[in-house]
Amino acid sequence: MSTPSRGRQQPGRPQQPFQPQAPEPPRKKSKGKTCAGAGCLGVVGILVIAGAISAATGGQSSSGTARSPAAAPSDAGNASKASASQSALQKEAPQTVTYVVTGTSGADVQYGPAGSLARGTVPMSVTRPLENRQHYAITAQLQGGGHVTCQLKVNGRVISQSTASGGYTIASCEISKDTFSDKWTRS
Repeated sequence: MSTPSRGRQQPGRPQQPFQPQAPEPPRKKSKGKTCAGAGCLGVVGILVIAGAISAATGGQSSSGTARSPAAAPSDAGNASKASASQSALQKEAPQTVTYVVTGTSGADVQYGPAGSLARGTVPMSVTRPLENRQHYAITAQLQGGGHVTCQLKVNGRVISQSTASGGYTIASCEISKDTFSDKWTRS
């Protein structure tokens, strides 16, 4: 058996003449602009903010209708304005601390932020704006007998609570702001 050599026709196969292939035409350069530079980064940033707002609101717009995940560029500008106005509203909403004391009347009550204590009487509920202080406290000392309960609330949420019963006992509530987590905790 012999091996077929080049240029010879193999039995059972018709020989095809060699046809050179035409080179591919050069690709046309796009006349459109590509996304580069700060302008494109701004659009991407706005779209990221819009996505974060959509995720935070559960995909609901302010009118209650669902938003499309792919927001148009004009919607992106509106989303950044909405984000800025939401941030402004959150900053404008005053944060509060509430001092609450219930129980037997006649207890001696002192309350306030660190460095400034006010006096009160049982029953009491006093709400004040949170100052830029790190510590708030309330104490209620019974005068002879009975029972007394104190609570410290931040924005309506109870952070610290204490109860005292009997002669001259003290119910004491203290809270401090954790500088790392920015949350109020019982001291």
